[in-house]
Amino acid sequence: MKISQTVSFGQVENIFVSSWNSENEIELRKGEDKVVFTMSEMVMKQFHKRLGEKLTNIAATRLKEAEELTQEQSDNE
Repeated sequence: MKISQTVSFGQVENIFVSSWNSENEIELRKGEDKVVFTMSEMVMKQFHKRLGEKLTNIAATRLKEAEELTQEQSDNE
């Protein structure tokens, strides 16, 4: 039997990764609400890689936008 559940509580405000719990426990928090789960080391590595890729893409987009804004300001002077 497969049981699944989706919990939606909006934008996560804080994350806590236990450094003392060997089960790799992670907490996602929003106000008083929290979701607690564990990840294997393999899944953590995958998450780290994907998060790094996402952050790199965000940084590249912001850099491009800043360069375009700088160019527009130079053109207007």
